[in-house]
Amino acid sequence: MNIAFLHTLKANEVLFKQYIDKYLKYLPVTVSHFTNERLLQNAIKDGLTEQIATDVQQSITEISAGNADIIICTCSTIGDLAEKTPNISPQIIRVDRPMAEVAMQHNTILVLAALSSTLTPTSELLHSVNTATKIDNHSDQATTQPKKLPVIHTELVPKAWSYYAAGNTEMYARTIAAYINAITTKPGIVILAQASMAPAAQYCHKNTFEILTSPEMCLRYLVKRVKLHA
Repeated sequence: MNIAFLHTLKANEVLFKQYIDKYLKYLPVTVSHFTNERLLQNAIKDGLTEQIATDVQQSITEISAGNADIIICTCSTIGDLAEKTPNISPQIIRVDRPMAEVAMQHNTILVLAALSSTLTPTSELLHSVNTATKIDNHSDQATTQPKKLPVIHTELVPKAWSYYAAGNTEMYARTIAAYINAITTKPGIVILAQASMAPAAQYCHKNTFEILTSPEMCLRYLVKRVKLHA
């Protein structure tokens, strides 16, 4: 199976390599990485415009020409645009979709983001998972399982992204972790909306609630897909 990853942050190639080595190293897969930082930069600057959609889908179409079976868009901000790319053979999966489907099994969800541009796409994904076609961890067939919508809260972690933009990824992760460690209420589950936030989990105390990250959940999903088709 050929799996391609589209990143909008160069650092995510390194981040995802850790999870790929952990979960896919001994499985029959070929992995390739493509990075286009301009896609996220323009989305932050201009919003999710028609031009952004065109650019995202052009990138996906170009990647699909390389015989990928699955293309993972690792950017939550543009994930929906990527999944809507028309007229291509590979399955397109936004990296946060497996995480969202697990989160929707809980009664309360707290969504944390470092970029405000990610909050709306993530919230829309969570709401769509409840009623729209969802990926099935055990087959290529999609299933629809509408159920009562959980209570969803969204919060922006202050100052975190400024550290990332300055290249200080450790302070970025620690700032997110400090925010999580300061939570006094008990959310059903916390999800970190951006893949780049995943390293923050290692700095979190042993909370009474579960923390989900999109790279971890996505790679677990891919393991099931690969084993199914091996």
